[in-house]
Amino acid sequence: MSNDPLATYLEALARDDCYRVHRVLKASAHETTEVVFFMGANDAALGPFVRKRISGEVPLGSAYGLIMEAQRAGRRFRHLPRIYDVHERDGDLVVVMEFVGGRTLRDLVYEQDASPALACAVFPALCDGAIELHEAFAPPLIHRDLKPSNIIVSDGGLTIIDFGIARSFREGAGADTTHFGTRSYAPPEQFGYGQTDVRSDVYALGMLLYYLVTERDPDAQVATAGFTEPDVPSVLQPVLRRACAFDPAARFQTVRELRAAFMAAMAQQPGAAAVPAPAAAPSAHAQVPMAPETRGPAGTLLSHGGSALAPAASPPTSEAADAPTSKAPFGSGRVWTVRSVSAVIVCGLFALVSVLCAFGSSGDTATWPLGLRMLYFWPFGLLFFGGAACLWMGDSLFAKLFARFGLTTRARKRLAGWGLIVASSLILTAVVGLAESLGYPTSRG
Repeated sequence: MSNDPLATYLEALARDDCYRVHRVLKASAHETTEVVFFMGANDAALGPFVRKRISGEVPLGSAYGLIMEAQRAGRRFRHLPRIYDVHERDGDLVVVMEFVGGRTLRDLVYEQDASPALACAVFPALCDGAIELHEAFAPPLIHRDLKPSNIIVSDGGLTIIDFGIARSFREGAGADTTHFGTRSYAPPEQFGYGQTDVRSDVYALGMLLYYLVTERDPDAQVATAGFTEPDVPSVLQPVLRRACAFDPAARFQTVRELRAAFMAAMAQQPGAAAVPAPAAAPSAHAQVPMAPETRGPAGTLLSHGGSALAPAASPPTSEAADAPTSKAPFGSGRVWTVRSVSAVIVCGLFALVSVLCAFGSSGDTATWPLGLRMLYFWPFGLLFFGGAACLWMGDSLFAKLFARFGLTTRARKRLAGWGLIVASSLILTAVVGLAESLGYPTSRG
């Protein structure tokens, strides 16, 4: 890059103007994350990519440049995304990187249910990703924000994302100068008790392991109590206690130690390997060819395969929409809970009664013709009580019933339930209005 500040600015300006924003993934005071396409001649597009704009007012994002330099020097990372470009514009840091398809760890656990088997499938690869950050860089890169939403799982493997607050370990520093992170997963030293180091990521990985076997975000009380909850396998409790110790000196000193302790513990857990792990290779980011780079206007990186720009398909509007149905069988007790069974039976009975009311109604609707009564009772009964069942039933059963339609998160469950209820109310109102217009008696007439 040129040392001329004006040339550097014009180069960054040309780079950014070549991208078309497809959608915004996240926007906050200090960072904006977008899905973008690189636009070439004749409206040809290359992508999708992820572009981050990190405010220059906060000392964040330095890890992206370090990862990009390592990748361009020939390092291959199985569990990190490919970083294509890092530059500054108007004092802000701009990062362009690989768009990693798949679903977050939070969605995966929601779909497949937390269990020791799922932990066996995911946790070793998660540790391997942290090991890449710690051992491929000198000094080590500390992620500092390992949490379910920053881990993407796909058929190609597992990828750790979002290195905005990652930092290099500084020998001799007393504490971090900036305190960021997610309280449920960040260690005490990340909030002023000392400098973060590799053991800080060990703490976060321990909390993620707890999440993988319970589907609950941890808190300080959980660690203080020693992870002695009934759904935490007894063989894992000492591993979790050591990984999440308040004092970093009492923790596993490296992620390799944590990984080895986890594998040894799970070897004693019957049936822990029931869920197959995601394929180890090739990972989603390993699919990017490593051929010599080609560059577009102002040196903007176009590809690593040397291929010409071509029209690209738009990315899915939601990674979770492509998630397959959970492997857990419908006969599993974790699916057919008391809550789910009650929802299906009660709402099903009410729906059935509503449908039958069309043939034996009383009151004003008794004078309506059969067709109008069917139009009144059937949509209301099926939609209203179907929506009620969606809201009432357990998350696991809902995810397994509707995963093929992309309805795999709690937010979509609520949206589907309330959507059906609102639709039933609108139809009910419309049918009553139709009956009134035809001269039939109604309760509001």
